[in-house]
Amino acid sequence: MQYEKGTSGNPSGRPKGSANKATAHTRELIGAALAGLDADTLRTHLLSLRGKDFIDAYVKLAEFVTPKLQRTALAADDEERPVTVTLHIGGTPEQREANQQAARRLLRE
Repeated sequence: MQYEKGTSGNPSGRPKGSANKATAHTRELIGAALAGLDADTLRTHLLSLRGKDFIDAYVKLAEFVTPKLQRTALAADDEERPVTVTLHIGGTPEQREANQQAARRLLRE
C-alpha cells in the first residue's frame, strides 16, 4: 500500500533523542567492554595500548556510551541578590582567616 506524498505510516516519526536499535546495541557492547564484562578481544586490545594511544582509544570508545556534554552559557541578571558561598577549608584558624581575607579581596576586584 502506497502512502500519499508527505505522509507515512508513522507521521510523528521516531521520538527526538531516542537511539536506534543498532546504536543501543553498540553502546551496550562498548560499555560492557569498557567495564570489563564482555567483548574480551576488544578489551584485550585496548589494554595492550600504552600511554596516549590508550587514552585516545578509551575516550573515543567512551563517546559511544556517554554522549559529549554540550557547552552551556550562564547568564546572570545584574539585579539579582549576591550569592553566598561557604567553603570549609582545613588548616589552622590563622590560615583560614588569611584564606577568607584573600577571597574577599578577590571578590572586590
